[in-house]
Amino acid sequence: MAVGKVTKRTPDNLAEGTAKRTRVTAPEDTTVEMLKRSAADSPHTYIVGRTAPAFDAPAVLANGQIGRVSLADFCGRFVVLLFYPGDCAGMEARDLVEFSDRCDEFDAVGCSVIACSTDSEYAHYNWRQQLERTNRGEAVIHLPVVSDRTRRISRAFGVLNEHEGQAVRAMLIIDPMQQIRVKIIGDTGMSRSVDETLMLVQALTI
Repeated sequence: MAVGKVTKRTPDNLAEGTAKRTRVTAPEDTTVEMLKRSAADSPHTYIVGRTAPAFDAPAVLANGQIGRVSLADFCGRFVVLLFYPGDCAGMEARDLVEFSDRCDEFDAVGCSVIACSTDSEYAHYNWRQQLERTNRGEAVIHLPVVSDRTRRISRAFGVLNEHEGQAVRAMLIIDPMQQIRVKIIGDTGMSRSVDETLMLVQALTI
């Protein structure tokens, strides 16, 4: 009859067994770490130098009406695509108002500015109306704001925080051939510079 091998229990192998049974809890992912993992796992993550993913989605248009925005409509022009987490934050309003105030300067270099978040088009509309009421009825946002309720646009551009279900603060520049030329992701507390963005677009036109 075969005799099984007996392993002597020493402090070393006791420690090894304990280590195997010990479950280590990883620290909570940061936004950057989650985006890196998403980029590695997803075949739909678009990066600089690749063709921008097409989209056609509901939006509040520049004139304040609810309609649709298609990236294909801007073929032949530069596009600055601004992603942000959600409406009703003071920084988001300030950013979009500052870009809106200088839309003519972007238009002069053949560039359109589009904003996008995962809020619905109705939330965008109500937010815009609220901003207008605080500005004595005058429109303060003069650029289209796209609704990405399905998260497909944010996910395709690699700017979706899957944990929060919201887009991160990001800025992309797409050229007239619909190629992504610039992609910048910032912390939620970081404001965007209109001057720097305009300079980037101007540099790409040379």
